[in-house]
Amino acid sequence: MNTHITPPSSFLDLSGAKEFAMDDVQMRELMATFLESLTQEIATIQTGLGQNEAVKVEHSLHALKGFMPLFAHPMLAQAVTELYQNSRHQPLDTTRGIFESILPHLEALLAEVRAWSSRL
Repeated sequence: MNTHITPPSSFLDLSGAKEFAMDDVQMRELMATFLESLTQEIATIQTGLGQNEAVKVEHSLHALKGFMPLFAHPMLAQAVTELYQNSRHQPLDTTRGIFESILPHLEALLAEVRAWSSRL
């Protein structure tokens, strides 16, 4: 798995979300839910890694995998999907290393979502 990600100009990509949101109100609601979920799942993964709880990490990666394509650049969404798929078959330390390599990108995405939400 290629764990090196060349950052795009923006990690936030709403093209998938726009297919579900019929208006600005729905988009704001989707973004609020995404912000809450992304924040929660990152924290849960970090806790799971700290406590060596592979199942907790896998469940949160599964949740991330589900909503990333709606809100994230395809490159980052694919990296999360691959991490989830591989996490079920690789040692937790390997998952930890890969997660730590993409965490700065997830944090950048969080910052972009917060910035988008603050403009409303």
